[in-house]
Amino acid sequence: MNYIKYEINDSTLAIIPFDEQSTRIIEKDDEYIVKETPYEVMEHSCKYFGSSLEGRMLGSKDILGSIYKTPVIVEESQKLIFFPTEAIQSESVGWLSYKNIKHVEKYNKKSKIIFINDNFIIVDCPYFSIKNQIFRCNMLEAVSNNRKNSKKNG
Repeated sequence: MNYIKYEINDSTLAIIPFDEQSTRIIEKDDEYIVKETPYEVMEHSCKYFGSSLEGRMLGSKDILGSIYKTPVIVEESQKLIFFPTEAIQSESVGWLSYKNIKHVEKYNKKSKIIFINDNFIIVDCPYFSIKNQIFRCNMLEAVSNNRKNSKKNG
């Protein structure tokens, strides 16, 4: 059986565990179940765009300082920045697209993530943890842009 590996793209909103060996991919206009773990989707996508997930995480940690639940720039020109909902070693970790999040709301002890297309998901992650992750993504994007611009102007 042949199947195409999923590459994260501009339409990707979330990469969520479906079962032990499958992942639910949520896009702006579609949803898929792929026979890969969220880690494997992230790893494949990072490699597709020229690095490994570990390499992307090391770059992020260098920019942000050594942090827990490191966001990563999967692809720079499209500004595909994703952050994990938990430690990446966790089997229940999901990954969310920073630029496709419109709003976050408290939902009991979880978070309601509203995407730019007004679809939403509930993640088992506290509101302030999600807000902190969004802040880290913002910093990662800003520092990365500043470094690129200083190279162009320098």
